[in-house]
Amino acid sequence: MAVILYDKNFADSHTLNSLMNKNHVDLDLVIINNGPKHLESDIDFIKSLGSFVNNIDYKEFIDNRPLSWIYNGLFREYNEYDRYILLDDDSIVSEDYINKCEQYYTDDIDIQLPNIRDRVSGCFYYPKIDKKVQKISDGEIINYQSYVISIGSGLVIYRSLIEKFFELNMELFDARFALYGVDYSLFHRVESLKKLKVKVAIQVVGTFEHSLSRVGQVDSEWRIIERLYDSVLSVKYYSRNKYVSLVRLLKISCYQLIKFRFSSVSLIVKIFTVGKHPRC
Repeated sequence: MAVILYDKNFADSHTLNSLMNKNHVDLDLVIINNGPKHLESDIDFIKSLGSFVNNIDYKEFIDNRPLSWIYNGLFREYNEYDRYILLDDDSIVSEDYINKCEQYYTDDIDIQLPNIRDRVSGCFYYPKIDKKVQKISDGEIINYQSYVISIGSGLVIYRSLIEKFFELNMELFDARFALYGVDYSLFHRVESLKKLKVKVAIQVVGTFEHSLSRVGQVDSEWRIIERLYDSVLSVKYYSRNKYVSLVRLLKISCYQLIKFRFSSVSLIVKIFTVGKHPRC
């Protein structure tokens, strides 16, 4: 299990605190501080957390490394593991969720993902199957032909999926994305595998409470720009064809003009031309 911290101390992470419920002796934990500052060691907290997991490793990237780089690096460095659970620092991981991941564990699965419910509104937002939000029963395998989108927190990546990507000399997460769009890029790339006749089995397991940044918040200028990077890069690399890419790009530009964000139009052109997030 990998938990990514950003601008948060160990004890302030909902995710890490939620792990301290019952003993998960078969679970190894990697805590990654992704900046922006060095974290002082919290010996008491880590000692308490250590009694609920098998082992704890710690990494620190003060330069706020792209999430795509961190995730892809995990698969390369910790290559002896069969499954990887990816989490941010603000999710609630229930004992029930961990148990269900075990209960439905099978060699026939490449990805497990939970139903995602916003902690504040109580509404379900993921997974989206063929662009529609659906709450799926535990253990159900999504139709192979369906187009699936979900967020990164709570994803369980199986070694079988990693090997399918590696055989095609591909990384799972698109290294041109830094923050927003990193998780979606995995599912876009799964679609690429399908086109190559590589079957990917996706199973839904459990329900996951998560604080969603899109829900109930007024976007700051920083978030608006970050979402723009996601939108434009997704259009550039994951549109069906050049015509669709052009239409989607025009829609994004028109929306920015309607919002009187005139400087964003030149930024859209720059993002599309450069083809990657500036931190990548």
